[in-house]
Amino acid sequence: MIGPTLDSRARVLVRMPEWVGDFVLAEPALRALVAAQDAPGRVTVVGPEALLELYAPTSLAEVRRLPSATAPGDGRGGGWRGHDVAVLFPGSFRSAWTALRAGIPRRVGHARDLRGALLTDVLRPAREGGRPALGNGCNGAWPRILPRPYGATCVELLGLLGVPVSDPRPRLELRARDRERASARRRHVGFPAGGKLLLVQVGARPGSAKGVPAELWARAIDRAEAELGLTALLACGPGEQERVEAVRAACGRSVPALLEPVAGLMELAAHAAAARLVWTADGGARHVACAAGARLVVLFGPTDPRHSAGADVLTNEVRIEVACGPCHRERCPFPASAYLRCLRGIEPEALLAASRPLLV
Repeated sequence: MIGPTLDSRARVLVRMPEWVGDFVLAEPALRALVAAQDAPGRVTVVGPEALLELYAPTSLAEVRRLPSATAPGDGRGGGWRGHDVAVLFPGSFRSAWTALRAGIPRRVGHARDLRGALLTDVLRPAREGGRPALGNGCNGAWPRILPRPYGATCVELLGLLGVPVSDPRPRLELRARDRERASARRRHVGFPAGGKLLLVQVGARPGSAKGVPAELWARAIDRAEAELGLTALLACGPGEQERVEAVRAACGRSVPALLEPVAGLMELAAHAAAARLVWTADGGARHVACAAGARLVVLFGPTDPRHSAGADVLTNEVRIEVACGPCHRERCPFPASAYLRCLRGIEPEALLAASRPLLV
């Protein structure tokens, strides 16, 4: 049910996603929501404290930020009470329950599972029907929700409030000091002065099906440096340092890398903005780099590219069709002969072919 247009004087609480990529993709909707209010301070943003810091240097800096860890599950306090509207971007039952217990009279979100009964304004996700879409090897799990770009679903939620989103592209604004620190860090790790930066995000959780094999990264990096004149800089997230060492071992040399410590999200964005090109698997780092204005080549393994449909024009995708995917499994269930065939079947030439148009 679609309710009345949002009152520009309403006090709005926005529950942001917990995952990095989804958090970044929701930024255009949040920006539009803040612009729709007639005075500063009417919007409270709830989310992970580390991710909320991404807004510190941006036009959203004055938004009241409430770390999700401080909001108790029953909604009694924690800053949730006193709002007129709750916009719930995540699809969790808990977010809807917390808004209800906090006494927020208007609650806007997706009606999935039983949470629709807790909301006043609902958007019911479209479902898949019939056989798998062309190029996809398997259907999604029941109830087979149609894969949709996350940023688009956030925009659609604001449609229930009559709030238009004129600029749907996520943006992360970088300060001069962010760029200067990133430049100094590259010098510190031995990246050559004047080198044409190829930022390669090689990180993935241990055992993750999203982890691109080190041998593929190494072969592609060698060719990019020899044929495209680029110089690689490796990056990863916390706890993913072994991936960097595996790529270095496969290359047979010490490729410059952002380690000790690994790059935080704002630093990663600054390196991406300075890069001629960014290579990454589909994940949160990909969306941070895109929001910083980078040119990207994104490798898809088990994830469905329909979640990224309508991505920035400076992004090229690399994937192969396999009978078992896209499966969205965290672990690949197949034995060695077929293990990670969605990624192991990709050839380095595919990365170079996707890269060349972006370097023109």
